[in-house]
Amino acid sequence: MKYAESPKVIKVAIADDHALFRAGVKTALVMKKDVELIAEADNGMQLLNLLKHIDPDVILLDIQMPIMDGIQTLPEIRKLRPNAKVIILSMHNDHSMISKLMEIGANSYLTKNSEPEAIYQAIKTCYENEFFFNELTNKALLNGLRNKKQETLSVFDAQLSDKE
Repeated sequence: MKYAESPKVIKVAIADDHALFRAGVKTALVMKKDVELIAEADNGMQLLNLLKHIDPDVILLDIQMPIMDGIQTLPEIRKLRPNAKVIILSMHNDHSMISKLMEIGANSYLTKNSEPEAIYQAIKTCYENEFFFNELTNKALLNGLRNKKQETLSVFDAQLSDKE
């Protein structure tokens, strides 16, 4: 008699300096059978120390934290755990910041006022498909591309002489 394979449990770590926010995320994820919160950290430095001993599939990373923030932590996560998916959580929705974080290795970006189901969907989608795009990330990435195109065009314009 063959038993159906149990679905893979996605191992999640969270780094956020707000204990209440971490507790809320933990409460929301406990309800999901295919996700397990395996580690919590108050800051990036603590997370990096934990990553020497654990191997999460997905990391929820706050940007603004004491000691070591998410922007400093992200490249270090990429060195220690290159296969881990990193979802940025922030109160801010600054498009240039989102673009920068996606460029340096984030797999998704959510605001902290996202619904618990959106966080769960981001975790599942990043785990299965590497990236989770939403309206915020789409706008930020499009704005980033448009700005780069404008910069490229103005560089070309600036290099032309009168004869050219």
